[in-house]
Amino acid sequence: MITIPTYLSNNVKDCKQGVHMHYTICSSKGNELLEVWYYGDLKKISSETYIVDTNNKPTKVVAKCPETGEEILIYDGAKHGYDNMFCNEYTLEQVESRPLKRYDILPSKLTLTLGYSIDYEEEKEDYNVDENGDVLLIDNSKLSWEAVKCNGYDYISLSYTHGKKQTPILDFELA
Repeated sequence: MITIPTYLSNNVKDCKQGVHMHYTICSSKGNELLEVWYYGDLKKISSETYIVDTNNKPTKVVAKCPETGEEILIYDGAKHGYDNMFCNEYTLEQVESRPLKRYDILPSKLTLTLGYSIDYEEEKEDYNVDENGDVLLIDNSKLSWEAVKCNGYDYISLSYTHGKKQTPILDFELA
């Protein structure tokens, strides 16, 4: 079964399932050459520069279509992934003001990789599910059970391809 985060349902194509799910990020018009904008810090690891969390606010990554200006939320460290949905608490101040900076690459093809190794169905009784089937999250918002399974991934990575080289720029374990 192909699992796609609910917030990305209109912005992925070429979905491939292996050990992890792999997606090509695209604009709603199908454009694959996108800019990367982020809130976070940059950390050089070997020869690659990764987007990482800051000391006090969660990371946020957005793709922008240079042709249309469309913004595509790829990852919000205050909302997406298992730990951010059920464990990590943030104040309103921590999530409100996160100005984005452009990651210094040309518009590129972006590949998102997500890991889904949590067996939600087996652990369903561990979650706070209301009479409507919605699940209470750590921030007191609610998501449907199906949305929890799609957005509650436990691993995320993002890479860009320019020419024939694929370069990682984001990599988080989220459970």
